[in-house]
Amino acid sequence: MPASFEDQLAVVEELLREVQRMEAGEKRASGARALDGYERELRLAGLAQRIAQAYTIIEGVLAYVARRIDRAPLTGEDWRKKLITKCSQALDTPKRSAVISAALAEDLLELCEFRHVVRNIYPTRLEESRVRENLRRLIRAARDFNAQSREFAAGLGKAKRGRRRLRGQTASTAP
Repeated sequence: MPASFEDQLAVVEELLREVQRMEAGEKRASGARALDGYERELRLAGLAQRIAQAYTIIEGVLAYVARRIDRAPLTGEDWRKKLITKCSQALDTPKRSAVISAALAEDLLELCEFRHVVRNIYPTRLEESRVRENLRRLIRAARDFNAQSREFAAGLGKAKRGRRRLRGQTASTAP
């Protein structure tokens, strides 16, 4: 597990590159000959798995925030949904800004649900339109998550510098 939020940002960069590869691959595939039933099912199942895996990477970064920054890992049957909701809100204790926007949280909740479907049903029952819709959602979410996690990290850096400054002032005014 990456040890710092900077390491988490590197993971997000890798995710973004992978999603860009998926997008380019799907554009190429859409111009290629039509696949027969079994080949189409295999390609669709593979794409669905990759979408679910990419979502899981985002979830891992949010879980890092809950464990290491909020110091409050989530548990229970619906911990994934609670995690997304919690990270879309600013907190007072410990004080931190929202990690993600409400709009991104909505996309992530949809991707979370899709992840559940992919992991718990047979690949032959996947609907192509739903897989493609979630690919578009993932592309949008990955770009937004990259920008918003960097913005969150910048806020963390400012908060740390502010705490250090306050500690330095307190130490210099002590008798």
